[in-house]
Amino acid sequence: LAVNFPVGKFVKSNSPSHGLIFNNNGNFSVFEGSQTIVNGTYKVEEDTYIETSNDQACPVPMSFKYMFDGTNLTFNYVSNPADDPCAGRRGDFDNQTFILSE
Repeated sequence: LAVNFPVGKFVKSNSPSHGLIFNNNGNFSVFEGSQTIVNGTYKVEEDTYIETSNDQACPVPMSFKYMFDGTNLTFNYVSNPADDPCAGRRGDFDNQTFILSE
């Protein structure tokens, strides 16, 4: 994984009960409250986060530019977000910011 991509638990800036967990082994999960709602894998190439698998039948790979300032992690689609049929993923990655919590 890229040296500058952060691992840990992130909460959505406008919905603190919802968030993402990135592990340094390339696994990620999405949570809502105490429930895990998505599991999958990812890789990072320079400033691009690439979702490589998920358990929701969303098409992969899907790529996003990311920026991390030490606290805030922001994602933007590389392609047109409207081309992603997965509404949940669009809700989390279409110009969204997450705050490092752990």
